[in-house]
Amino acid sequence: MPTMTDNSHIEGGRAAIHDAAVYRRVLGHVPTSVAVVTATGRSGRPVGMTVGSFTSVSLDPPLVAFFVDQASSTWPHLYAADHFGVSILGHAQSELCRAFSRRSEDRFVGVDWHTSDLGVPLLSEAIVTLECSRAKIDLIGDHYQVVGRVESMELRASNPPLIFLQGGFVDMDGPSAS
Repeated sequence: MPTMTDNSHIEGGRAAIHDAAVYRRVLGHVPTSVAVVTATGRSGRPVGMTVGSFTSVSLDPPLVAFFVDQASSTWPHLYAADHFGVSILGHAQSELCRAFSRRSEDRFVGVDWHTSDLGVPLLSEAIVTLECSRAKIDLIGDHYQVVGRVESMELRASNPPLIFLQGGFVDMDGPSAS
């Protein structure tokens, strides 16, 4: 298995940027936390999807962002809502990640969740929950960048987050001392 600095599996040590498979494999070396973005759809039913591209953007004002494929079938339902929730998953919650990644009419079946004061569905087992109002949406390449203003947040558990790396989940006991 190649090490993080071994580029021998990529021709000439450099990847062709136009090769999507190589691009994914190379960037798969960048760990990401796993979040589930949720909202109440036009039908009044909760909708949600797993994202691996969630980040903090600004402290003042408090802004966060995530990216969603423009071909997503869930995105139109999330887009219709004025507010959305972000539930950061803990290290032992890979099944929740999978539940919100699969194609399903109702990804909330069998999931413990509650509706916030803003009407946003939030996952009860998440280690962090945020309620956001939509601030800005931009089409960037083949994804939408969705920026939300954080209206409320809660640290629900101090467990380590669920981390996705190289096509799988990282088993973490917690942060190491620096």
